[in-house]
Amino acid sequence: MSLLRYQADVPAVVLVATVMAAQLAIFFMIDSHWMALALVMLLLTVQVSSGAICHNHHHVKTFRSHWLNRLFESVLYLQTGTSPYSWTLHHNIGHHRHYLNQDTDPAAWREADGRVMNRIKFDLINAARIYPEIMRIGRGHPALYRRFKTMFVLANIPLALLMLIDPLRTLIVFVLPMVMLLVVLLDNTYGQHAGTETDNHYVASRNVELPLYNLTSWNLGYHTAHHLLPGLHWSKLPELHAQIRDRIPEELIVDTMLLQWEPGRQQRQQRQQEGI
Repeated sequence: MSLLRYQADVPAVVLVATVMAAQLAIFFMIDSHWMALALVMLLLTVQVSSGAICHNHHHVKTFRSHWLNRLFESVLYLQTGTSPYSWTLHHNIGHHRHYLNQDTDPAAWREADGRVMNRIKFDLINAARIYPEIMRIGRGHPALYRRFKTMFVLANIPLALLMLIDPLRTLIVFVLPMVMLLVVLLDNTYGQHAGTETDNHYVASRNVELPLYNLTSWNLGYHTAHHLLPGLHWSKLPELHAQIRDRIPEELIVDTMLLQWEPGRQQRQQRQQEGI
């Protein structure tokens, strides 16, 4: 019997393992901190894909084994800053259940006065709030919250050991990318939802059909389909997207890799139309 629930996840597991091997090689084999920083920045062009893998894994577990899943999440934590069970609480329970209500969405993009929040402000505020929001949501799910707290301690043991070896190198190779990818995760959420309507699933997400976008994001471009059936494996999202595409407003099918700038562009166009 395969260790994986879906064979489509083989490339994702290979990518995560390769990134971890590269991180360890930079940490233990590169003497110059400046060279390590340069290599980390280069690695980030691939490592950013781990964020989408982490997202998909928290929706549909990669392995059949409970402990292999926890190990995978602990490795992903050192690449994305999202610890085991953290995305389950913040994203699955928080965002997915409440993204149609900006008053309760833990990644809300609307200001109190109804305006769309500035992208940079959204990224920084919501990245800083991820773990406080996890604690808030977790109090309503005590069993899951206990597992989160236990695994948070265990997942940070390798980071603590690396800090004992070389604190500055640990900050460069692991902590800095973890923080950066937390911001990227939130920035992607902004691009997918900010400025959309919240009446129903079909009008509340942007979708990208570009093959390169979906290759690197593991089909997160089919975002309406994902919100309709968040428990559907990422490999099956294109088929569902094709079935519901005619129900998605055409303006929510975007043709750019830079999806996160769409809300800002729409706001500028709206101001121009209103003569502001």
